[in-house]
Amino acid sequence: MHDSTPVDANESATDRRTFLGRAAALSLVIPGIAATACSNSEQPPRAGATTNVRPTHNSDSRLDSTLLKGQRHGGTSATGTATQGAQSVAYHRWDPTLPPPSASGHVQLHWHAHEAPVRLSADTVVAGWTFEGDIPGPLVHCRVGDTVEFTLTNDADIPHSIDFHAAQLDPKQAFKSVPKGQSVTCTFKPKYAGAFMYHCGTSPVLMHIGSGMFGALIVSPREPLPAAKDFVLIQNEFYLAEAAGVPAAVRASDYQKMLNMIPDLVCFNGRPNQYLDAPIHVKLGDRVRFWVVSAGPSHPCHFHVVGEQFDKIYLGTPPANAITGVQTFSVAPGGGSIFELVCDVAGEFPFVNHGFGHGQKGAMGLLVVDA
Repeated sequence: MHDSTPVDANESATDRRTFLGRAAALSLVIPGIAATACSNSEQPPRAGATTNVRPTHNSDSRLDSTLLKGQRHGGTSATGTATQGAQSVAYHRWDPTLPPPSASGHVQLHWHAHEAPVRLSADTVVAGWTFEGDIPGPLVHCRVGDTVEFTLTNDADIPHSIDFHAAQLDPKQAFKSVPKGQSVTCTFKPKYAGAFMYHCGTSPVLMHIGSGMFGALIVSPREPLPAAKDFVLIQNEFYLAEAAGVPAAVRASDYQKMLNMIPDLVCFNGRPNQYLDAPIHVKLGDRVRFWVVSAGPSHPCHFHVVGEQFDKIYLGTPPANAITGVQTFSVAPGGGSIFELVCDVAGEFPFVNHGFGHGQKGAMGLLVVDA
C-alpha cells in the first residue's frame, strides 16, 4: 500500500472506499425502507385458525407459526416484543472473528428464542425474531466428534425450533417446534468439518429465517488446518416493510416480499456495509480463511475478493476436496464453503457478493492488508 508517492496512494484508497460506499448507498434508497435425539412437548393448533398467507405446513411439526392462539400474525415480524424500545436500541458491529473451539470437546448451549428489535444501521431498526436477541444468532465453533448439547427455550408467543445443518438427526424429532415457555434439547456429534448453517425450522421456514432466526456453526477438522486469520461471513437477505402501529423508523420483515424474492438489503453478518465502515484488518503475509455461510433464505452468495484470487476453496470437508486458483465461487442458500488466500500484496481489497444486484444492497466489505 506504500510507495514513493504516499499522498496519491492514500487518495486512491480513499476514492475506492468512497466509491464503494456511494455505490452501496444508491441501492439502499429503496421505497418502503428508511435506509442425536430431541424431545419436547407439543400442542396442536386450534381448530378453525386462519391466516392471511398461503397455508404452509411443516411436515415435521404440527405447530404452524401462522397459527397463533387461533389468530393470525399477518405475515409480519412485528409481533410481541419485537418493536419494544426499538428507537433506543444501539448499533454494534458484528465481530466476524472466529472464536477458538471448545478445549474440552463438549459444547453446552442454552439459548432463548425471543422477539427483539435489532439495529441494522443508523437509520434502520428491524423487528427481529432471534436466537439470543441478535441477528445473526451466536457464532459456535467446535471440532469434528465434539459433543454438542443444545437446549432452546421459547420466550415468544409464536412457536420456534432449531435445525443444525451440522447434525445428523431424525427430522421428525429435531425440527419439532417449541410452544412458549417450553424447551427442546438436542445432543449430537458433528461428523464432518465445514461451515454449517443453523436456523429455525418452524413453518413457514421462509418467514422464520427471513426474520432473523439463523446463524453459523463452524466445525474444524480434528487435525488443524494451517495457521490463519479466520473470519466468518454469513450472508442473509432482509425483506422490509412498514407495519401497522409501529414507529416509522422501525421496519418489519414481510412474508409476501419474501415470497417475491426481491430483497431490500443483503448483508454480511446482519448489517449492510458494516465492513466498509469498519474494515477487517490483517497483515502482509497472513493467510486469511473465510468461512462463508449463505443463510438466504432464498439467494446464493457469489463470493469474490477484488484484486485477489483464492489459493484454495474446500468443496467438502477440509482438508480434502480443495480446488485452487479460484476467482469467484457460489455458496447456495443453506450451504457453506471455506475460502483461503495468502495476502502477499498490501492494500485495500473489497470482498463482495459478485452478483452485484445483491452486493450493492449491502453485501460488501473491505479486507485491509497492512504492510
